[in-house]
Amino acid sequence: MLPLVFAASMGAGTGDRANAAGAGMPTGESVTPINQLAAPRDLRRGLVVGFDFGASLGGASGYPNNSSDIGNPDEYSASGFAAGTYASIFVMGALSDYISVGFWYGHRALHNADWRSGGDGGGLRVEGFPLVGLVPKLSGLGVLAQFGIGSGQLSATGASGAESNGTQSFGGAGVFYEWSFGHVLGGHLAAGPSLEYDAIWTRPFEQHGLVATLRFVFYGGP
Repeated sequence: MLPLVFAASMGAGTGDRANAAGAGMPTGESVTPINQLAAPRDLRRGLVVGFDFGASLGGASGYPNNSSDIGNPDEYSASGFAAGTYASIFVMGALSDYISVGFWYGHRALHNADWRSGGDGGGLRVEGFPLVGLVPKLSGLGVLAQFGIGSGQLSATGASGAESNGTQSFGGAGVFYEWSFGHVLGGHLAAGPSLEYDAIWTRPFEQHGLVATLRFVFYGGP
């Protein structure tokens, strides 16, 4: 009795697969595992090395990095709006035409008539190109996110005020566009404008602002 039941179940499974294949439905033999699916690599691949440089508009505020001063209004300092420069470098890997992942380091310097502030950050950077397949003419439009460790300081130049500083968190997000303009070392070069918002925040100190830069990138291929 058992052999008959087993044979019937095997026959039913074979019939079901045959019926599914006949109806155009994917079967176990025809489905490609996700880790074997080809990722688009017609525009970007391999090592990604780049830098950007430009202008920044923002501000900083906080307390001296001392537990007895944090929260004391007499020790609080704020720069108001300040302008300055921003520069960063990044090294990533292009996983597909759609996404690159790696690391970055950046520095910002702000100043006005009464204050100057510096900020540094480094950590993980992700760049995505969401319109590669949908709108090929906009394949150079990208979005970025970066986060990690940030540190900064604020000090008075033309006015009295307590110096503040701290080290803790960094976060940023932005958009950019790039055009390819030449081939070198088996890869290609690209450049374009970038606009992002960055922030450093710690318990005693914070710095934040907009950054507008020109970016230059080398892609290892194609």
